[in-house]
Amino acid sequence: MRVAVSGSHSTGKSTLIAAFLERRPEYVHEPEAFETLADDIDLTSAEGPTPEGLQSLLEFTANALTVHAPGACVIYERSPADYLAYAAASRGRWSSDDIARFLTIHVPVVRSALRHLDLIVLVPVSTAGPVRARAGEDGRFRRRVDTRLRRALLDDDYDLLGGADSPRVVALSPVPERQLSELIRLTSPDAGGRE
Repeated sequence: MRVAVSGSHSTGKSTLIAAFLERRPEYVHEPEAFETLADDIDLTSAEGPTPEGLQSLLEFTANALTVHAPGACVIYERSPADYLAYAAASRGRWSSDDIARFLTIHVPVVRSALRHLDLIVLVPVSTAGPVRARAGEDGRFRRRVDTRLRRALLDDDYDLLGGADSPRVVALSPVPERQLSELIRLTSPDAGGRE
């Protein structure tokens, strides 16, 4: 099954994936694009990616989804939809024109890319999470990204999902201790990844 773990920053995605891989070693891990591209990503004065930087991250992630064929056991850290949420949440960091332009251009790219996934799990922002916001980190921005990601994946505000080739989307429990067992259950061979 091709699985993406989505969520705002500091929600415990990496921790969850590491625990999952210990239990499901047959899965290949595709790390977050920022881990690969960090040195090449331009940041704003608020330390978030510029529109061009976020575009590079989104395109890298979308391309990574095409590498693994249906039936592959792979877990991705982030889905392309994450970058739409970051753009939509970037008010005060980007101009409203930059946000609108980014979304207009990239929603179709994300819609197409998501067809290469079977399951997206959303790790919510949680005050009880394994990773708390770091000192100096903008907690309001973190929550805005979480809200925008919920709207993109659960409410389907951008019409990204629908049809037989769309991935199943599941919000994991806000209780971190439950997330691993939920992910194991969702990826079991009899779960099928879709409803």
